[in-house]
Parts: sequence; structure tokens; C-alpha cells
Amino acid sequence: MDPRHLRAFLHIVETGSFSAAAERVNLTQPALSRQIHLLEDEAGEILLRRTGRGAEPTEAGLVLVEHARAILEAIDGARRAMGVRRSQVTGRVTVGLPPSVGVRLTAPLVRRFREHHPLVGLCLVEELSGVVQEGLLSGWIDVGLLYAQAASPALAQEALLTEDLALIGRPDQMPGGSDCVPVRALAELPILLPGRRHGLRALVDQAAFRHGIVVRVDIEADSLRVLGELAHAGLGLVVHAPSAFAPDLAAGTLVARPLGEPPLQRAIVLAWPRDRAPSRAALAMAETVRELLKTGGWPTPQP
Repeated sequence: MDPRHLRAFLHIVETGSFSAAAERVNLTQPALSRQIHLLEDEAGEILLRRTGRGAEPTEAGLVLVEHARAILEAIDGARRAMGVRRSQVTGRVTVGLPPSVGVRLTAPLVRRFREHHPLVGLCLVEELSGVVQEGLLSGWIDVGLLYAQAASPALAQEALLTEDLALIGRPDQMPGGSDCVPVRALAELPILLPGRRHGLRALVDQAAFRHGIVVRVDIEADSLRVLGELAHAGLGLVVHAPSAFAPDLAAGTLVARPLGEPPLQRAIVLAWPRDRAPSRAALAMAETVRELLKTGGWPTPQP
């Protein structure tokens, strides 16, 4: 049955008049009458009876009234549902995060993104910043977080936050004093750092060059977990953002001292390829990252 004919039928039942119904739907009475004739032909029943006061449904018409309302409500519901779906973001997005960022951001980011965009397929890549950058440039990562000092100019970048770096280790392994540790001290202390593909390593090497020293890197480890375990074992001191070791610092098993005066810092940026327009899913992920940081989703313990 044509929904237009059902609506015309219900308008007549509700108003009790062909003329009033025709005025309501902005049709001529003959046009409205044709719709009712077509509906009656399809139903095989007389649905409306004309009276001196207007029109009223027949017994068959009364049966159709409830069905017609249910049919039209279902059609309207389907249209609303499709409209909501069109307004929602769909597709798939791959987001890349360095481990020191992922350890703090992954769970709250995924939770918030899934709450707002349940129809988007999500792929998380936790890799060294160099690998994340390669993925962005080659196209298999849509949006990523990187350290600004190591980000390629071929990537569009949006500054998110800046963190002070610190020297982190066991209390009995830290150099004497309670003030900040000078960058020059990195030439003498047993330092634990990731390899040279890591954005943090590039930042530390640049700072060492500016101070005319070579950092004494006793052990390289491309794993935040391994760096933490080595520091716990007393095998060296980690240069990192304190937020990456927040539970250990809170427990007192590791301590942090500010590094450099003014403090050595790293900037974290949101990045995506300049030569590709981001998808709606990638834009939604970028906006979720911004919202999360604005609402305190990034722990920042002080050294």
C-alpha cells in the first residue's frame, strides 16, 4: 500500500471531512478522492462512508486505521534511523602512538572514541615514533601522535602539549643534590635510552650536541617496559617524561629529577599526511584526541 494513500486516509478519518483533509495536506478534493479510490481498490473494501456531516470509516476502514498508523510509524522510524546513521561517522581509522604515549592514552582514547563513534572500525598501532611516521607517510596509518622534534615536514602537525623531561631511576642511583640535573651530567651518568629511530633519542642527542657532550648510553632499549625494568634493577637512569612512569613515581620505587635549566622539553603533536585529505573517521579520531587532552585525560606528575 502506498504510504501517501494511507496518510490521506488517516487525515480524512482524523478530520471527519474530505474538504478539511484536503486543506490539511494542500490537495484538491478530487485529487484526495482519487487517492482513496486507489486505496480502496487495493484493499478490495469500501473504507470511508460519506455522510451529511462529512465522512467516517466503515467497519473495514476501522480495521485499517490501526494498521495504517503502525505502518506509517514504522516507515517514519526507519527514516529516522537512516538519518541518524547518515549523521554518524562510519568507516575505519588506524591511529599510531609511540609506546610512551600509548601507555597513558590508549585506554581512555579508545573508550571515548567508541562512545561517540560506535560504527567506526578502530586499529591501534603502538610503535616507535619512527615507525609511526613511516606509516603516516606510506598511508597505512591515518593519524598519529609524534614528537615534534622528529616529525617529518611532509606531515601536517598540530601541537598538543609540551612535557618537561626528567632523569628517572632508583633513589640510590640518582646523583647527589635535589635540584635539577644539568644536561652535561649525561656524559658521566649511566643512561638508558631508546634507539636512534625514537623521537626521544633524537631530542636528547640534539640537546647533547648543543652542550658539546656525548651522552653515555650504557644500554639501548626500544621498549618503555624494558627501560623501566632496567631502571628498577639499578642498571642505569632513564631520560623520559615522568608521566610515563607515574605509578612507579607514586609508589616511590623510582624518583625523578628535572633535567636541564631551563628544563629539557619535548612537544607532542598530532600528525597526518599533507598530501591526503583525512577521512571522516580520521577527523573524528583527531577531535577525540583534542577533547581528551582538554578534559584532563593526560596524567602529568611533576618530577
